[in-house]
Amino acid sequence: MVKRLFAVCVCAGLLSGCTPAARVICEPLEKAYAGDLTAAIEAIDKTSIANSEKDRLLYRAQRGHLLHLAGEFEESNHEFDLAVVAANELEPVSITGAIADYTLNETVKAYVGEDFERAYLHYYMTLNYLMLDDLEGALVECRRLDEVFRKLDARYEEGTDRYQDDGFIRYLSGLIYEAMGKREDAFIDYLLAVRAYEGESGLGALMGVPQGLAESFVWLGRLLGREDETRALVDTVGVLGPVPEGMGEIVVIVNSGWAPYKLEESIEFPIHRALVPEGFRGGSYLAAYVKIAYPVFQSVPWAPDGFRVGATCAADSAAGHTVHGWAERAQDIDALARWTLERRIGAIKLRSTLRATTKQIALAKAKHDREEKRKKDDKKDDGFGARVLMWVVENAITHAVAETEQADTRSWITLPAGMWIARIPVEPGEYEVSLTPDGGVRSVALGEVKVPAGGKAFCVARVFGGAHPVRCD
Repeated sequence: MVKRLFAVCVCAGLLSGCTPAARVICEPLEKAYAGDLTAAIEAIDKTSIANSEKDRLLYRAQRGHLLHLAGEFEESNHEFDLAVVAANELEPVSITGAIADYTLNETVKAYVGEDFERAYLHYYMTLNYLMLDDLEGALVECRRLDEVFRKLDARYEEGTDRYQDDGFIRYLSGLIYEAMGKREDAFIDYLLAVRAYEGESGLGALMGVPQGLAESFVWLGRLLGREDETRALVDTVGVLGPVPEGMGEIVVIVNSGWAPYKLEESIEFPIHRALVPEGFRGGSYLAAYVKIAYPVFQSVPWAPDGFRVGATCAADSAAGHTVHGWAERAQDIDALARWTLERRIGAIKLRSTLRATTKQIALAKAKHDREEKRKKDDKKDDGFGARVLMWVVENAITHAVAETEQADTRSWITLPAGMWIARIPVEPGEYEVSLTPDGGVRSVALGEVKVPAGGKAFCVARVFGGAHPVRCD
């Protein structure tokens, strides 16, 4: 009997051991940081999530992201489309329904994605279309956000504070509408963006309205005769003059740093025998040992805190004529991730509590049944030494079973920590665009863009800041 109990203890202990979810894609992260995107894509295809049905959303999102970084924009959108299909098949469970579904560890369930992760599938598809010079396709992805937020609304009780709009993505869609000459549509999206940033219809970015958004909103309000809707921001940004006729604009979107990744935190405590159903208490003072496990986001601190953008006209490149501008922060994914997780953490902890308690009651029942069988068989006492050994093994099993409770630490780990936008008014023409991180001495070439008269040219950059702290070694 002691040997059997010891075997159960060892097995339970093995079950409790778990590689952190972020470690699974450590090699793709290292390859991406080194700039070898082809190797990063090959590496993620060899990970355990590549063939895992429960990790389908996560695999497709991260593979699509790596393809985006590699400049394979059409292939990237194909992967993101598959991720969206997976997300739609895995409807975000309501908080009430999630509490009832506590029978399985979070780690063995299909990953449905954090609220913001579902929205940012469409953000990256938007960027891909921008890089393919398909403004209409980019707008389609922005519009699909409405459906995402409609589904997310069903996850929460009415009146619950939740992520239900994204000021940054609305700001971006407004810029795209403006680039297409659709000023009325641009104004509406700027209005939605302002409301989201201010918290009226969503978290926004845990910051004030970006200056560039406020200026465009106020200027378009004047142009369209809708100044009453912009009046609250006039005192902040002033009344802007008209944009010079024929001027264009370079819009640089910088995705900076690494998003926070999840770690497990837990609360561990013994339960006195008085709290266990009377029939299953047995003779042990320590009737149960419970571990409540839940995820928390760990920030990755090293990321540039500002960016200087330069645009050199191709015709004047020999003369070194460059127009400069500074990017401003438009989204804080780190803060957004924490905020959205907080909306669900109570349900996660409750599920863990119910699950852990159920396991220990089942274990207590098994002990009780064993003791009853022993009495029925009228077996002799094994002696003091054997009883001590049995007590040690049973308590070890109690701890080992408690340790099988694990938090779900999966997340879209390749995401950036935040987004920045630089807007540089320029004369129409072709420009070489460069980016210099704050405090940096070397600029990064972002390529050449063609700016039409009265239009916009979009440019996307990814700056890691440092290697990801989750390493393969």
